[in-house]
Amino acid sequence: MTDYIRLKIICEGQAEETFVSKVLYDKLALKGIYCIPFRLITSVKSKTYRGGIVSYAKAKKDILRALNEKEAYVTTMFDYYKLSKDFPGKDEASGINDPYGKVEIIENSMAEDIGDRRFIPYIQLHEFESLLFSDIDSIDRVMKLSSGTKINELRSVISAFQNPEGINDGENTAPSKRLIRLYPSYQKITDGVLIADLVAAGKMRDKCRHFNGWLDKIENLSRI
Repeated sequence: MTDYIRLKIICEGQAEETFVSKVLYDKLALKGIYCIPFRLITSVKSKTYRGGIVSYAKAKKDILRALNEKEAYVTTMFDYYKLSKDFPGKDEASGINDPYGKVEIIENSMAEDIGDRRFIPYIQLHEFESLLFSDIDSIDRVMKLSSGTKINELRSVISAFQNPEGINDGENTAPSKRLIRLYPSYQKITDGVLIADLVAAGKMRDKCRHFNGWLDKIENLSRI
C-alpha cells in the first residue's frame, strides 16, 4: 500500500489533459492524490494518435488497460458534447431534458459496464469550455487582447442559464462555439487552459455542481 492515492485520468483531448496537469494536479496532491492524466488513444490508417472523439469501444479499451494497475483508481474527463452514440446509456439519456439526468444515466451505465469499483466515470457538461464560463471576467481578460472586449456579450450568454453547465451542446450553441463566435482567435489548448488557470478550480466548483461532485468523489477516495 502506498502513502498516496494513484488516480489515472483519461482525458478526451490535449486541453483536458493540460487542464488536469496545470489546474487540478497540485490541488489534488494536497489531498494526498497523485493524478496521472493521459489522452485517449486513437488511430487513423494504422497510425496511432492521442486525443479526439472516439467510440466507446475504443475508450473502453483504454479504461480497462488503465485498470490493469491494481493499486490505482481510474476516472474519465469526456465532453458530453459530441459524445459517441455508442456510449452506454446514450440512447436513454437523449430522451431526457435535464442535462444532469443525462450524464447521470451515461455515467451509471459506464460504471455498470466496466464493473470495477475503482472506476469513476465522469462526463463533462457540456464540454471543457463550460468551466470557463464560471468567470467571464477571466475569459475577457485573456481574449480581449486579440479580439477586443466582449464582456457584455458574455453576460448575455451566462444570464440565459442557471449555471455554466447548462450552456447547451448544439452545433452553434455549445460553449466553445459561443467563444469562437465572440473571439475568433480563441484556441482551446492555449487560451482555454490559460483562462482555466485564471478562473481557478474553486470558482468552477462553486458554479458547476457536476464538476464539483466529481472532485468530491475523488477527494474522498480511500487508499487501496
